[in-house]
Amino acid sequence: MHDSIGLTQIAIVVAAALAGGLILARFKQPPILGYILTGVLLGPSAFELISNRGSVEILAELGVLLLLFVVGMELNLRSFKKVWKTATFCTLAQIIISSLIAVLLSLYYGWTPALSLLIGFIATLSSTAVVVKMMESMGEMKTDTGQLIIGILIAQDLAIAPMILIIRNFNHSWF
Repeated sequence: MHDSIGLTQIAIVVAAALAGGLILARFKQPPILGYILTGVLLGPSAFELISNRGSVEILAELGVLLLLFVVGMELNLRSFKKVWKTATFCTLAQIIISSLIAVLLSLYYGWTPALSLLIGFIATLSSTAVVVKMMESMGEMKTDTGQLIIGILIAQDLAIAPMILIIRNFNHSWF
């Protein structure tokens, strides 16, 4: 494969992902699972239609960007103001609980403090794009629960910046 992706390859990837999503939707599974499985099949793990991950990275970023744009359009600021305290509390609780569990696991597995904190931070985060897509397919975006979930996802996304700053300040030898 070349370093760049051609229009034909883009069309094949989009058509295959759409077909994968439709097939899984027919089996009453989330279409996003079909998109992921299609990526595995077309990627270097199976058929190697797309062997250079960098060639589709821009398309992936564009897809996530557009999906997050839709999240912004769906977000009702009045509803968000109602749930921001709960969302912030839930996110902080997730960070603390996940980090504590990772620290406890580090005692058993012998992980360094920085690695256990990194694992705790990673376990805290959810994929906003995946959750929003699933909520859309279930019709939960406009409900009170949906707005709370969106608030928590946004709080998690905002918490990434302090997490990165904390991890960056650890000595690299601690990993």
